Amino acid sequence: MEPQITFTFVCLAKNQVASFVDVQALPQGAERSHALQLLRDHVSAATVEVWRDEKVCEVVARDGIRAAKPTGAAPTAATSPPSA
Repeated sequence: MEPQITFTFVCLAKNQVASFVDVQALPQGAERSHALQLLRDHVSAATVEVWRDEKVCEVVARDGIRAAKPTGAAPTAATSPPSA
């Protein structure tokens, strides 16, 4: 089993206010994908700081990441296939 590292993820709004904090034990290299998922889940977050111990190891910006669709959401005109 791959060793787990504890990371702290801090979702920051545009005004640098922390809107969500998440602590996760993940394998090395999985932290970026977790930060991207947090950006999808937390629409108010502009960036996610990834902390390991007492150091910021990465800052992941929204840069076009869209919010996740709610589970069971009906398709919208933008996602529905064109009608014939």
